[in-house]
Amino acid sequence: MALDQYLSVPLLITTGVLVFTWFLWHLWSKNRKLPPGPWGVPVLGYYPFLSATPGNDFMELSKKYGKVFSFRTLGGKLFVVLNESSVLKEVLINRSDEFERPHGSTLITWVSNGVGITQEDGEIWKEQRRFFLQSAKNFGFGKLELETRIHEEVKGMVEDLRKTGGGDADVQFHVAYANNSIISHVLFTKKFAKDYFYRELLTYFVNIVKLFVGKKHVLVGPMLNVVLLMSPVLRQAKKAKDFFWKLTNEQVKEHVDTFDPTHVRDYVDEYLLQRRAMMKNGNVGSFTIERLQANCVNLFLEGTESVSFTINLLLTELSKHPDVQKKIQQELDVQVGRERFPSWAERTKLPFLEATIQELYRMASPFLISTMYSNPKETKIAGFTVPASSIIVFNLGPMHFDPTHFPDPHRFDPSRFLDASGKKVKKEGPYPFGVGRRSCIGESLAQMEVFIMIGSIVQNFTVYPGKAEETLRVVPRD
Repeated sequence: MALDQYLSVPLLITTGVLVFTWFLWHLWSKNRKLPPGPWGVPVLGYYPFLSATPGNDFMELSKKYGKVFSFRTLGGKLFVVLNESSVLKEVLINRSDEFERPHGSTLITWVSNGVGITQEDGEIWKEQRRFFLQSAKNFGFGKLELETRIHEEVKGMVEDLRKTGGGDADVQFHVAYANNSIISHVLFTKKFAKDYFYRELLTYFVNIVKLFVGKKHVLVGPMLNVVLLMSPVLRQAKKAKDFFWKLTNEQVKEHVDTFDPTHVRDYVDEYLLQRRAMMKNGNVGSFTIERLQANCVNLFLEGTESVSFTINLLLTELSKHPDVQKKIQQELDVQVGRERFPSWAERTKLPFLEATIQELYRMASPFLISTMYSNPKETKIAGFTVPASSIIVFNLGPMHFDPTHFPDPHRFDPSRFLDASGKKVKKEGPYPFGVGRRSCIGESLAQMEVFIMIGSIVQNFTVYPGKAEETLRVVPRD
């Protein structure tokens, strides 16, 4: 008993010092005019009080603290959340040079091994992004050639959905296979067999996604690594990560072995051609094989899972509004007919479809919390002091439901994106792909896929909520 009492004294002293230090820090922070926010507890910060859906938590906190709030996450890192369109534009457009990706482990760096377009900064990032966007033009982003490929995959998707006979269907699987075939063609000039996709690829996609579910998004650095080690899904996610790296490495090796500079087939060949040109000058610069592999892993995952997840969520919201689907169908029947699928070039002729997609993005955007940013130096945002190396994210929920820009924001109303004559009008949001220089690098392809796939599905079916969880009922039109 005496020993227990003896041991409890230093423990009490240590706890007291931590609590006192934490209290003094909060007083000091208040005097520095940091963004307001919830206090949390020593060391753990506000992390224990976040739910498994931090996007919803941020929505509630924004109602209390306004356009900018902050909290300490696990390990003491300051997390700054921006909730207003004007602040988003100030940071990502007007002052984009002041912000970069955070240093230290994030979920994205874990997948990409810390290299690649989505994670790097500075001149390497600029060079790689510039090259990808130029290459994207070469291999068809926004052009008829790539749209023809999308239509081929949509045809197979529609045929498979028709086979469900109007019953419950795993729409996301069919959409994901089409998306995967498109991005695989862009990257590798390859299409994986459907049974292989279903038996192998889909399982690994699901296991990677599980790692991103919950509140681990607000962790950076060593504390993320600690939480990952305790995560029950880490082992399967690690297997999935290794699988995708192995798959892309095999594709890159095959391209290296068969490379013909006079016959450039896809993104990998474009990269190898650029690398070869730089090698002649004695320096490959940022065009390493490892970076090519990382870029392919990121683009392969985002181009399959993120896009299909988005389309499925948009269709799930649309399934609640058969009256809106009927108006889209009438517009498509007049402007396109039923003998072919809508094209990207026809979107100006299909303003109600376009407006509906914007309203779907606003109401059902799957990614309410943006990717992370950081500030190398102390800065000011909306009048508040943001210390160097803080983590900064944008909370899209309050922006998408801002009554200033979207009156009666919880009502589903595509007409808010149309003028009195029925033409599309530009609004402050939504922001499904981000804004500024670090917006989604595959945005142009993703927009084409969303428009053509949703338009083609509604052209051929009416979508209703499914009886089984995570299903939709697609009923063929008469």
